[in-house]
Amino acid sequence: MDLIRNLIESSDSEGDEEMFLAFFQINGTTRNEKSRAENFMSTIDRYNDEEFRNNFRLTRSTAELLICKFENSVFYKEAEGRGRSSLCAKKQMLSFLWFCANKNSYREICNLFDMSESTFFRHTESILDFFHDISREYIKMPMTDAEKANVANEFEKLAGFKNVIGCIDGSYINVRKPANKIRSTYINRHELVSLTLQGICDADKRFLDVFLGPPSKIHDSRIFSMSPISQKLPTICQQSYHILGDAAYPIREHLLTPFRDYGNLSNRQKKYNKRHCQTRVKIENCFQLLKQRFRQLMRLDFFTVKKMCKFIMACCVLHNICIDQNDLFLTTNEENNEDVDNSQDNVRINNYQECNTRDNILKRLGEMKRNTIVNTFT
Repeated sequence: MDLIRNLIESSDSEGDEEMFLAFFQINGTTRNEKSRAENFMSTIDRYNDEEFRNNFRLTRSTAELLICKFENSVFYKEAEGRGRSSLCAKKQMLSFLWFCANKNSYREICNLFDMSESTFFRHTESILDFFHDISREYIKMPMTDAEKANVANEFEKLAGFKNVIGCIDGSYINVRKPANKIRSTYINRHELVSLTLQGICDADKRFLDVFLGPPSKIHDSRIFSMSPISQKLPTICQQSYHILGDAAYPIREHLLTPFRDYGNLSNRQKKYNKRHCQTRVKIENCFQLLKQRFRQLMRLDFFTVKKMCKFIMACCVLHNICIDQNDLFLTTNEENNEDVDNSQDNVRINNYQECNTRDNILKRLGEMKRNTIVNTFT
């Protein structure tokens, strides 16, 4: 740069100075800006409804609702500081939704939406905080008698299993090794680094509760005992209602599991297992829908577990908002759905039994309730 300044100062004419500056700008010496798409937002505006849905994996009306809610929240900051141009809520939200729906790199997103990577990271943090804030509004268990009865009625329509207010399971979310963590801690049974997303859903495949963060090396029953919902379920379900889980979970009065089939089940027990499976499959469908709609969940490239969890939570909230808006998304068989066969592996893995008196009593109460239900099947 000193050489450039000396050349310019030694020139006797303004024309020579302009020539030097133009030369070095063309060659990138005095210009640090990157070439990016400048009119991509106008291209999005010209998308028809099908093109918009194919690219964002949700409808334009759902996106507009999210933009409006974000713009009216405390998390939206239009001005970015001195010397920086403002970024509208629409651009911030659409860039985030594009990132969720497509397996693009940060650089590709920034090139499309004409922003620097630091700007994208900053606005992503604000949007993740926004979704975390509204998560209590969109992800919640049924609490009133009317809400529980409504959820139970929808489940009963599936296979005749009464008083079910949720189905629970865990699903692997593949991630990069978190910073400053031991890789072997996060290895799952497929030898991949992952976190476990524990979810409870209703008959419409809507999340009622999610629990995030534990490494996938931890067994589902242990993750359940770590989650806050395990302490709340007895109060929520009382003695009338229950949720359904696979054989990985401990049977309880409020959490019913299938009978283990060693070849000696009665016809009623087999019918119970069949109806249990036909009802509980909704949580597997829920995970499949979530992953197929939001492709970033194929493998998260964030560095910290905290940010991974915030992003997964945001996707779960988006999932529920889409269902509320009747924004349907047809799943395909292109995914390798590891959740479908989890129950068989969990039967093999879960060999230990609770040995203290309290757990034995809770287990016995669960078995008594299950036997009562079995006797109602003809």
